[in-house]
Amino acid sequence: MSNDAPYKIEYYSRLKSKKVDWLWYPYIPYGKITIIQGDPGEGKSTFAINLISMLTNGEPFPFTSKSIEKGAVVYQNSEDGKEDTIVPRMKACNTNLNMVAYIDETNSSLDMGDERLEKAIEEIGARLVILDPIQAYLGDSDMNRAADIRPLFNRLAAIAQRKNCAIVLIGHMSKSATGKGLYRGLGSIDIAAVARSVLLIAKVEDNLRILAPIKNNLAPLGDSILFQIHEGSTIKWIKTCKTTAEQVMLGDTSKIESSSNKIVTAMNIITFCIKNGKKKASEIGYECAKQDISERTMNCAKSKLGIISTKTKDGWIWNFANAETVNDE
Repeated sequence: MSNDAPYKIEYYSRLKSKKVDWLWYPYIPYGKITIIQGDPGEGKSTFAINLISMLTNGEPFPFTSKSIEKGAVVYQNSEDGKEDTIVPRMKACNTNLNMVAYIDETNSSLDMGDERLEKAIEEIGARLVILDPIQAYLGDSDMNRAADIRPLFNRLAAIAQRKNCAIVLIGHMSKSATGKGLYRGLGSIDIAAVARSVLLIAKVEDNLRILAPIKNNLAPLGDSILFQIHEGSTIKWIKTCKTTAEQVMLGDTSKIESSSNKIVTAMNIITFCIKNGKKKASEIGYECAKQDISERTMNCAKSKLGIISTKTKDGWIWNFANAETVNDE
């Protein structure tokens, strides 16, 4: 059977190789699609808002030391109220609201193939687009049918590449009992297949969460990251760990629970000791030792709290970084 449709053959030898540009290495690349998935209520939207805050303020991402260039964001959220939920959360995180936009869907719902999405990216110079959740922006497509999903996501991936913009999709997990993280996302496996990076957010215990890489086509899988959510809005980053997404979904979190709890306990002890002012490091160390907390863990907690230490004639004194300078009197 002949096909008279025009076509063009190209050779890879004519192309110049280039490095992948990253919003946050090795978790979220520019010019590609990233999926962040997890069960409802695990903190995916809160994580997204904290991500927006860091980008709009040019702050270093967790466990990196390099400040980033400030960037504008398109944030579409179909589940939370803008005035009573999204804006208060953003303000709590000190987000630069002048750099965060959304497409008004009052008269017409938005989907991934909507030309308004690319126009908005171009108009505000967005470096990041977040669609929360995925299923709200599929239009009439059936998320369980590859024939529907693949063309839609290919168009979205093309937008990301053309605009060199990071596109992050927030997705819920299925109720499948399998431990294979890539197959726990809702809908067709083609959704995860098109994404270059897939991340899991899951609850470890109480308000302790873990961000764990499931898939990365562009770099080695990064370490998982433990964090806490405070007052429903702000995130305190705890530590990196080697626990995998599969281990998390199989409930194998005993080791990270023990390790992270020690750091949190140490942080609470240090905060209590110096809540009314400077304190001798030896006295804080004594209180930590009573809780079987090592000096290494205590120093790790000190670093996370931003505590400064000053040498005086009576020994080392600890205090909060924003407190008055400790003088050797």
